[in-house]
Amino acid sequence: MEPTRTDFKSHGERVLFVDDEEALVFLMTQMLERLGYQVTGCTSPEEALEMFRSGPRSFDVVVSDLSMPVMSGVDLARELLQIRPGMPILIASGYFGPADNEEARSLGLPDLLLKPDTIEKLGQALHRVIGKCEPPAREG
Repeated sequence: MEPTRTDFKSHGERVLFVDDEEALVFLMTQMLERLGYQVTGCTSPEEALEMFRSGPRSFDVVVSDLSMPVMSGVDLARELLQIRPGMPILIASGYFGPADNEEARSLGLPDLLLKPDTIEKLGQALHRVIGKCEPPAREG
C-alpha cells in the first residue's frame, strides 16, 4: 500500500535540522514547516550542540548531515545522546559506507538515510523515528 500524504504529516513536532550547507538548511526548513513541523535550522554542529545543551527537551527529533567540518553527524549524535539518552536522531548523507552505518547502530540509531530525494521520504523517516519514542515532556 502506497503511503498517503497524511502518513508523514507532523503533529507539531520540533525538529533540530543540522547541515553545513546553508541553502539546504533553508530549503529543508521551509519544506518541513509545510508538513507541520516546527524547525530550527543550524549550519554548524557546534551551534546545534549549544542550542541542544541549553534546552534538551526543546526538540522532539534531530536530523543531521553525516559529513560536516569539525564534527560529524555521528559525533554530534554521540554528544546529544550523552545529554539526552534515547533522543530520536536521523543522520543523512549523500554517500556513506558500511562502517558509517555500523557506527550509527552502535549508538542505537537507525540506519543512516541516503539524503532523501523527496520531502515525502524524509517525512516518512521522521514519522517512523518519532513513532518509536515516548512523547517527551514539554518544557515551558
